[in-house]
Amino acid sequence: MKLRKILLVIYSFLPILVLAQQTIEHKELECQGHIPSEFLTPSSQKYKTAADSLASRKEDSEKETKQNFLLESSFLINQVLGSGRVLFNDPVSTYLSQILDTILVNEPELRAKVRVYALRSSLVNSFTTDDGIILVNLGLVAQLENEAQLAFVLCHELVHFTERHVINAYVQNEEMKRGAGEYKRGSFDEKMLAKSGYSKDLEKEADRLGLKRFLNTRYSSETVSNVFDVMRYAHLPFDDVAFEKDFFDEAYYKMDDSYFLNKVRPVEAKENENPESDSHPSPTERQQLVGRYINNGNIRQYTSNYLVSESRFQELRSSCRFELSNLYLKSNQPVLSIYNSYLLGKTFPENPFLQKNIAKALYTLSKFKTGGNYGYVHPGFSHIEGESQQLYHLFYRLQPDELCILATGFIWRLRLKQPDDVDIIAMSEDILKDLINFYHTPGMFAQERPPEGWDIPDTSAINNKYERLKQKSKENPKLSMITYALVDLFESDQFVELFDKLEEKRWGSEHTSIARNELIKQSKDDQRRWKNHGFSLGLQRVAVVSPTYTKLDLRKKQQHKFLRSESAKQQLIKQIENSTDLLKLDTKILDVTMIDSNEVITFNDITFLNEWIDQRFLHVDVDMVNLNQARIDSIISRYGTEYFAWTGVINYRENKPLLYFYLLYALIPPAIPLAVYYLARPNYDTYYYCITFNLKTGEPVQVNYNNYRKRDARDLMNSSIYDSFWQMKQKSKKG
Repeated sequence: MKLRKILLVIYSFLPILVLAQQTIEHKELECQGHIPSEFLTPSSQKYKTAADSLASRKEDSEKETKQNFLLESSFLINQVLGSGRVLFNDPVSTYLSQILDTILVNEPELRAKVRVYALRSSLVNSFTTDDGIILVNLGLVAQLENEAQLAFVLCHELVHFTERHVINAYVQNEEMKRGAGEYKRGSFDEKMLAKSGYSKDLEKEADRLGLKRFLNTRYSSETVSNVFDVMRYAHLPFDDVAFEKDFFDEAYYKMDDSYFLNKVRPVEAKENENPESDSHPSPTERQQLVGRYINNGNIRQYTSNYLVSESRFQELRSSCRFELSNLYLKSNQPVLSIYNSYLLGKTFPENPFLQKNIAKALYTLSKFKTGGNYGYVHPGFSHIEGESQQLYHLFYRLQPDELCILATGFIWRLRLKQPDDVDIIAMSEDILKDLINFYHTPGMFAQERPPEGWDIPDTSAINNKYERLKQKSKENPKLSMITYALVDLFESDQFVELFDKLEEKRWGSEHTSIARNELIKQSKDDQRRWKNHGFSLGLQRVAVVSPTYTKLDLRKKQQHKFLRSESAKQQLIKQIENSTDLLKLDTKILDVTMIDSNEVITFNDITFLNEWIDQRFLHVDVDMVNLNQARIDSIISRYGTEYFAWTGVINYRENKPLLYFYLLYALIPPAIPLAVYYLARPNYDTYYYCITFNLKTGEPVQVNYNNYRKRDARDLMNSSIYDSFWQMKQKSKKG
């Protein structure tokens, strides 16, 4: 009997233990398995299929407007699907599909039309496309309380699809823009109110019909209305817990109380400021409507918030919360990333993933503050609500040297805990280099632990005024933060060896005269190396990532020429292949349009590389080390080269300003023929670029950029493309 009780206790805690073990080894979510066909189908093909279906409806009075919508949406959806932000066959998307199976268990035809995917976004949101794709942001999953609430969200989105809300809203908006139909006589304000009311009606209908569908399931409706609380507080992190003032403290490193607020800004629920003009009903209004509907009439009440799996929901919600730490960092919100990791650390203390994420965020904050670009990563603190404001205020108050010392200490201590992590090693060496070059002076840091009571001034037995003042200087929070901030690290041979080497290089006899501003200038010069042109690289192999081609006509209502852009991109890829064949340059083109359903590894590599290049350009004025080195090494090995190029063309046509013509006409009559020619000649601009990076070092090795005030003629583009790859192939004369 006792054994049975023990086993029951063990089994009851087993899901929690498994959850903790799985989440504590969190890895970034990626796409898995076979790539769904809609991720690989060309936009033009999707548009043709949808347009043919529309053409069969002879009674449709808004056929042209709907065709424009189908054209635009087909290409925009493909952009989202190909961006890598949409996950497929991952644990979250699979779980969402299982919930959808439960909701539509009796509607197999509808289930076959609808697909649901998780979207790598921190925003608390979800949305639906006209062709039946439901996208649920990881930020929303991270905030919800249970599976039933997630099911209600999916029911709401299903209504948007079944009632064709997306395309109907587009048609109605186009009618309002051109003043057609019932909106023809209305004023501008009346049209805007009509537009707002229509959107409100859509949301209310989706809530009402979505709830009706939800109540046909066996989920409990008890917490459904809490979904609108999630919306009301969607601007906050997933929890609001006081930040511990001693979080960054060490034995001899204390953060002074003056760096913290006495009181944080109260949290305010986000409601529509003007319900009469806002495009969506307020969360409170929607919550009341749903509440009344639930309480009206005899509705079957069920008690289960989980029909698929409670442990699965808990596990995946934690996984999404872990993902937020990454997503915040990638979107240049390092302070929010630290607070998110701090919240998770309450449940998963000393988690390696969270600790490394905090290290990355501290590294980012310090690099940007040292580089003078702090506004890019820190928005200020006065407008921040809730307990996270404490952290924003701390990083606002910390001076550049203090922040660099904090980052150095945290990263180096983490290095001692995770000695084999190449990213932590790279950050630790680079941040210590910053500390020595920009802020350190000889004797600045104590290298031996202080005696007990070192930080308690005792002036009682000192009669000399100046001696008392010296003792009281120990109360200076900045001095106490700096002097012994790194004292424990001087017990590490690795730290001491690098510290002494950098100190000698910085303060040795031949470098004594180097001033701080000269170091900053030298650093900024190094950061701008990517602006150089015309290198001969002598490459044998290069990978070209996601070539792009954009054609625009700014004179038109539909400015993006979607079909011609897609056709031009295929021509660009063909010309790259032709040029590299002529040059005998081994080239691998990595593009979603050129892979098949089995190449999910390549798909994930393309996603990583495009995120990587976005980060490099975001940090172009800040000299940061190349992180994610393990992933980078695997990609280099897979494609047999360290060199990856991004290339593309932007071509657009615009209206000409008539001022030039009138000046010639009025002031220089003989120049009238020139003015006529000016008006007759199309006004085109074409931009071509090709940027090559050494992925191993993270450094740009070649930048080609040309601007032509003319059409994107094929011979012109061929010449630019050939020249770029010729420079890659050509060996440097210096060699």
